[in-house]
Amino acid sequence: MNQEFLNHDTHTDIITFDYTLNKRLSAEFFISMWAVRQSAQDEGQSAENETLRVISHGVLHCMGQNDKDKEGKEQMRKSETRFIKMFHVKQKSHV
Repeated sequence: MNQEFLNHDTHTDIITFDYTLNKRLSAEFFISMWAVRQSAQDEGQSAENETLRVISHGVLHCMGQNDKDKEGKEQMRKSETRFIKMFHVKQKSHV
């Protein structure tokens, strides 16, 4: 898919097809779990955390964030971290 749709000859962890219109998020995400596991190992993360990072990365692109330069990459990583923390909120049990 990376070669066919993006003309890239490298591995990627997520390909995002963004159909967002008028601030209504709509997208398709294709995730390579092989690439996610590789990234998780390289970064010393769990596959779960790396999967959340990849999903947040795709959503952030749909929201207009870009990571093509150093500053954009740093901002993207900060935003990904905030996104991931939302998934680690302890829920109260219902009575």
